[in-house]
Amino acid sequence: MLKLTRRDLMRFGSIMASSVLAGCAPKIVEVTREVEKVVEKEKIVKETVEVEKVVEKEKVVKETVVIDAAAEKAAAIKGKIIWDTFRTPGTGWNEERVATFMDSYPNVEVEFRPIVAGGQQESYGKMYAQFAAGDLGDVCAFDPSHFHFWRAIDKNIIIPIDDLIDAEQLDLSQWYPQFIEMQRYKGKIYGLPSWGWAGYDCMIINSLIWEKAGEPVPAPKGYDVSIDQLTEWAHKFHKEGEQWGIGLGWGEANVAVLARIFGGDLINEDGTKCLLLEPGSVEAMKWAYKLAVEDKIVPSGQDLSPGGEPALGAGKLVMYHGGSLNVLNAEKAATDPEIAKVSQILFPKRKDGQIPSQLRGGTWNICSLSKNVPAAWEFLKHITSTEGCVGFNLVSNNFGLVRPDVLPVLKAKNPIYDWFEPNVMNGMNICAPANSRGREYTDAVAQYCTKLMDKYNPIPFEQGLQEMNDAIQKVLDEEPA
Repeated sequence: MLKLTRRDLMRFGSIMASSVLAGCAPKIVEVTREVEKVVEKEKIVKETVEVEKVVEKEKVVKETVVIDAAAEKAAAIKGKIIWDTFRTPGTGWNEERVATFMDSYPNVEVEFRPIVAGGQQESYGKMYAQFAAGDLGDVCAFDPSHFHFWRAIDKNIIIPIDDLIDAEQLDLSQWYPQFIEMQRYKGKIYGLPSWGWAGYDCMIINSLIWEKAGEPVPAPKGYDVSIDQLTEWAHKFHKEGEQWGIGLGWGEANVAVLARIFGGDLINEDGTKCLLLEPGSVEAMKWAYKLAVEDKIVPSGQDLSPGGEPALGAGKLVMYHGGSLNVLNAEKAATDPEIAKVSQILFPKRKDGQIPSQLRGGTWNICSLSKNVPAAWEFLKHITSTEGCVGFNLVSNNFGLVRPDVLPVLKAKNPIYDWFEPNVMNGMNICAPANSRGREYTDAVAQYCTKLMDKYNPIPFEQGLQEMNDAIQKVLDEEPA
């Protein structure tokens, strides 16, 4: 299991602290002082005794001075900052980050304000409203892969941090370059990486079904299983009313990778044109439509609820389309090895050699309303540090493979993290709407794809795909948000 105990976190924290302190330990300096000594010499002139005072100087190592630059810097930073986020409230990670920061910065108060909403996109709406009211916290997050990062910059909601990086020569190689690149816009850096993965790049499978059928279980890091083979297994292992053959999702993250498997894409790199009517994308959607609407081996919400990880763990689902975070969650859900064992099947590489995937990542930002940027900056580094990132993965149960030094820790905790590394290192970049209409874009994809793939209210494939394409294009044609 992946749950990191408080003892584990404390042990890791002490290890990290020792390595950090070694680099910024108090400096012991021996100070050489010149000490003046007055020496009296007698000089006799006739009957008068004249005393001549001679000043001699000698160098004496007089004292040892301890200079703790880190402590002095921490003590100099004062005041209060507010951390507003919808990420991981209730897991204990946020509270641990706040407590350990205030231990290191005793003159700073951090208030953690969880954002509670119906979903991630709704949470961004709340943050826009908070900013308009002058009440958005010093530290916040407008994630690139939720398509709000650029909008927040253009609206002057978050500030560039290049000067802060340069002032202390912060080593950006602490993070993988692909996730640092996500923090850039118009030549400047606006955040530090929080979460990151290769998107919905695999099929999560109940490998026990393969074992019982006498089928070899595919290697979790191989790219040698064809789509035809996946289709064959979905039909072979489907059992009407008992075990669904394959789970597919109709959200933007699913559809974008689905199109890429067949050589297409959801939108172009510029984020201005929907590509669902291009040949590769049409082939992808036809494949999904046949399985869902015609063959009826893909469960909908009314067929199987909850789906995904719980369904696979209960032996009710053979496989489903997801990504590395879903693999980890499925492993937790598969509590009975007599019912389910978890593995993954990566999609075959495309003809152009690329891995069907979608590098997705998040950010932590400083709000332009902040009146305490120095404290906010130190807190930003604290939550994105090695220790912060380990806790983000193992305590809050998120997926943030954004730092090279975190990967060995995660692999030691759970070896299946090794499965995810190749795609994170070599995945395809995400394509974002140029107008930053993230909520409208993702809503249009989900709404119209769900309509297209509804086996209970079927519509002709060509009609449904055209409607979906037009709805997405309409969003992309809107004025910038």
